[in-house]
Formats: sequence, structure tokens, C-alpha cells
Amino acid sequence: MKKALQRLQSISAQASIGVALATASCFANAAGEASGPDLSSLTSGISMGSTSTAILAVALALATVYGTLRGAKIVLSVIKG
Repeated sequence: MKKALQRLQSISAQASIGVALATASCFANAAGEASGPDLSSLTSGISMGSTSTAILAVALALATVYGTLRGAKIVLSVIKG
């Protein structure tokens, strides 16, 4: 029993050291990325107006196709009886 308790204490000590190191590395990484890279040169050339219009057009086209297929299934099920 004493040996099992010592083993458990050893494992818990190793786990607490691992958690402490992982937490410290996460905080260090978060502090290092506070400024972050400057992506303004990449994002300045994108017009969000035209981009959102294109995304909405594709979504509307897909909704039309899915609606047409669903309507056709309903009509076919009514015809079959």
C-alpha cells in the first residue's frame, strides 16, 4: 500500500509539473503574439462588398437547386400515390 501511495504521489508530481510547463508555454506564446503579424497589405486589396455579393449569389443558386429538387421529389411522390 505504501508503495502504491508513493507511486501515486510521483505520478501526481509529474502531472503537476507537466501542467505548469504547458500553462507557462501557452501564456508565453499568447504574450508573444499580442502584436501579431501585420496583414493589412494583404487585406487592403479585397473589396468586401463584391466578395459578399458573390457569396450570397452562390448561396442563392444552391438554395434554388435544392428547392427545385425538393419540389420535384414532392411532385413525384404525389404522382406515385
